[in-house]
Amino acid sequence: MTLADAVARRLSADAYRAFAQGASLKGLLKPFKGKGELQQFAETILRLRTQVAELMAVMLTIMAQPPLSLLELRLVVQHSATGTDFLRWRSPDFQRMGVQVWQEAVVHPRLHPELRQALYQLETNRVVLNLQMSSLQSLYRQAVTGASKLEAAELALIRFPTEELPA
Repeated sequence: MTLADAVARRLSADAYRAFAQGASLKGLLKPFKGKGELQQFAETILRLRTQVAELMAVMLTIMAQPPLSLLELRLVVQHSATGTDFLRWRSPDFQRMGVQVWQEAVVHPRLHPELRQALYQLETNRVVLNLQMSSLQSLYRQAVTGASKLEAAELALIRFPTEELPA
């Protein structure tokens, strides 16, 4: 088994199977009956974010082991202002960051083809996990905002109840 195969297996469909059931969009495309359902939806999204973060941790573990740890690049977690974590490539001296650091490592003429393929697999997974984390964060923010708006609507209704007009 090649290193790239090992990376692919660690981050394969089996890794996603554990939380795929909760990730269905069917839960999003339904009529929410109130703020409680939106809050439950937001909690589900938080659980999914945690699971994506666990897959990110698997990638960090893979990169921390030889022979990948011996390369001139590091995979690190970058914390965003919204509290979301993203995976970023960095140089070992932490002077440079971004996909350019990864590209330089991949095109190095002395890099073994098996390592090149493993780095490709890691970059593919990094892009997908960051996309998933970003999408979940956006959904979470919208669900929380929606729940807040529904709560304001419910309070307005309580403050000014509708009365049945006589026929």
